[in-house]
Amino acid sequence: MKVAIIGGGPAGLATLRFLAHAHEHFPIPPIEVRLFEAEAQVGGTFSYRVYEDAELVSSKYLTAFSDFRLPNDAPDFVTPKVYVQYLKDYIAHFNLGSMIELKTKVAEVRRGPANFGHIIDLSSESGPFRWECDAVAVCSGINVNPIIPYIEGIERIGTVIHSSRLKSRAQFGENTNVYIMGAGETGMDLAYLAVTSAAKTVTLCHRDGFFCAPKIIPMPQVMGRGKSTIPNKPVDTSVASLFDTAYVHPKLQRSQLLWTYYDRWIKYMHKMISGTEEGPDQWVGQMSPSRKYMDSILLCKSDKALPYLNVGKRSKSLANRIRSSFMNVKIKDTGGKKIDVMTWPESIDSDGILQFKKEITDDTTIPKEQLKPDVLVFATGYTREFPFLDNDYPSVSQTNVRGIYKEGDVTLGYIGFVRPAIGAIPPLAELQAQLWVLRLLQHEYPNEVPVTRDPNAVKPYDLDYQLHPRGSYSFFETKRAVDHESYAYQLALDMGSAARALHVMKKG
Repeated sequence: MKVAIIGGGPAGLATLRFLAHAHEHFPIPPIEVRLFEAEAQVGGTFSYRVYEDAELVSSKYLTAFSDFRLPNDAPDFVTPKVYVQYLKDYIAHFNLGSMIELKTKVAEVRRGPANFGHIIDLSSESGPFRWECDAVAVCSGINVNPIIPYIEGIERIGTVIHSSRLKSRAQFGENTNVYIMGAGETGMDLAYLAVTSAAKTVTLCHRDGFFCAPKIIPMPQVMGRGKSTIPNKPVDTSVASLFDTAYVHPKLQRSQLLWTYYDRWIKYMHKMISGTEEGPDQWVGQMSPSRKYMDSILLCKSDKALPYLNVGKRSKSLANRIRSSFMNVKIKDTGGKKIDVMTWPESIDSDGILQFKKEITDDTTIPKEQLKPDVLVFATGYTREFPFLDNDYPSVSQTNVRGIYKEGDVTLGYIGFVRPAIGAIPPLAELQAQLWVLRLLQHEYPNEVPVTRDPNAVKPYDLDYQLHPRGSYSFFETKRAVDHESYAYQLALDMGSAARALHVMKKG
């Protein structure tokens, strides 16, 4: 069997690892696998769309693959450079290098004659070539094609760039009015870079608020004392799975009860330690009540900008003063610097001044001269595009088998296109790759890889793993957003790798 993998990021490398070693675990001949990467090195976004001071928002404990961990002496949150080196070490550890073809761009993928197999047209430094194969794994990533929303009059601003092109503080210029458009993790990172640069003012614009859940929850000070600087554990290591997704009755797991509990607990905890339920010490960027619920939110785990956003915005009410006298997160001194927060502009007038809807209440009232940006950065994410795929292939939204492939068409798989609310894409991509490779082998080698289950495996059932639509937002539809633990356990159930509780206890 021949399989092509498109993309040399974490998802592509995990898929390559399981295909390349499948014959060691099943009585099948070795699979001929070729991974095609358009760039000069592996890593994808982690190699080519990073900026100054960037570090991962998921911890090394969760981000690493299951059978090859990050070094023990690595920090909890590694830089993109360290992570790319980890991926290169992963390649060396599993002897995958000979199967990777760099600087090789996929021009077109189409069905073979009579819809049998796939034909791929490619180009490399040696020129164009063609390869025919039995299956294709699309692993080109979710952060490739920038989204640049249209704002009337945008051409009147001197410098307009997408976050994918911003690399350092120097690009903000000196004595400038900087606007960051978007309040996701990249937007927060860039707002922090801007406020610690030579810019004069920094303003962050959002559409309908954000919910900040820092990657490390700060330790509150009690009665003004305590070593609140003691680092807490990464938040993604505290997400429950035992008796929440694993070993819980299916009806309870699919009910709203668990989500209601988490929603109330998280908001209550934030309120207790900082006075606001949005996030620890988040006093701006409130979401509309119709969608501020944990079952529908993509949490923002970047919090470096948060102290600058809150300057002058913390509540001075008697109740909050009493609460903070007993318990509060430590307030960082920003040295007089701040980040203003506004809603999304409607247009830009002939003088280059941002115009906002009158009925929308902004978090900040700012001087008119600050409403004229010198530098505007779109931190508005990316869109999924696959220009190399022929039109008769199913799209990502049509993949009805766990968001990986379309039922009846297992020879085309999409790996790495789900996004967890709290979690990391690489470990989910690893599980997706395992399930897809297993189903592909069962399709191609039905006698050698039969559809059987270990008697010690939990019987499969459907979990509630998709983020729920609320208000006018549906992040599963637009971003394939999932609850990390629920989705991971779903894939384990599907593969038959979720062990029964009694079997686990027998192992000690």
